[in-house]
Amino acid sequence: KQVHVDSPLPIPKRYWNNTIHYLGIAEETTWSGLTKEQLNTIVAELKDARFEVSGKGIFKEEFVTCGGVSLKEIDFKRMQSILRPGLYFAGEVLDIDGLTGGFNLQAAWSTGWIAGNAMAE
Repeated sequence: KQVHVDSPLPIPKRYWNNTIHYLGIAEETTWSGLTKEQLNTIVAELKDARFEVSGKGIFKEEFVTCGGVSLKEIDFKRMQSILRPGLYFAGEVLDIDGLTGGFNLQAAWSTGWIAGNAMAE
């Protein structure tokens, strides 16, 4: 199997192909023909790669969230209101400001899980 085509890792094919090309490994190189040095170079690149952000995403938009319940009023261990015990908050109802780029979903899932478990107690 060719190194360029067959990644042993669950990463996007385009990223894999571009990485192998960037490292100068010939397209016809097979896994059995790969030298130990080339293999170590691949591992090092995947482990230590650095990327420079030079612009907006492909949709040319930014995702911003802001407003909501002040974080100063929340017990983060339970996602419970400090002012009104028994009242729980999660997700975008919280005042989490910033360019979220999809991390608002992670915040919603994480805070929802914490609040749900706290309420179940």
